[in-house]
Amino acid sequence: MYHPILALLGALVFVRLLMVGGDGACTIIIGNTFANAAGENWKYFASFMGAVGAFFAGSNTVSNMTFGGIQDSIAQNLHLSRTTILSLQNVGGAMGNMVCINNIVAVCSILGIMNKEGFILKRTSFPMVIYGLIAAMLAFFI
Repeated sequence: MYHPILALLGALVFVRLLMVGGDGACTIIIGNTFANAAGENWKYFASFMGAVGAFFAGSNTVSNMTFGGIQDSIAQNLHLSRTTILSLQNVGGAMGNMVCINNIVAVCSILGIMNKEGFILKRTSFPMVIYGLIAAMLAFFI
């Protein structure tokens, strides 16, 4: 259990560091940069920010805690539906769990699979992108 604990602890510390710094926090800078780049099209990309959060954090809940406030402020700044953007954040968190290193390491550890983490990550990345594209298409109609 030594190696999975190190991986999980490192990811949680990383997510916490992303949130330190108030308005200068990495999460705020990332959110504002994405919003400025995407503009009115943000709803097509909002789920991918949720996926990034879950990828690093290992949890949809932590992704929502990390990026939910940012997504809400982006929605308000761009005059988009807050409900839609926050829903896409949550969908993205589920997407990110598909490729989350923490989950892959934990599963490999429990099943006794050695040195297949990269293979699993590659195999789950494509379905995650398809899932994100479906979420973006649905956002078009909302």
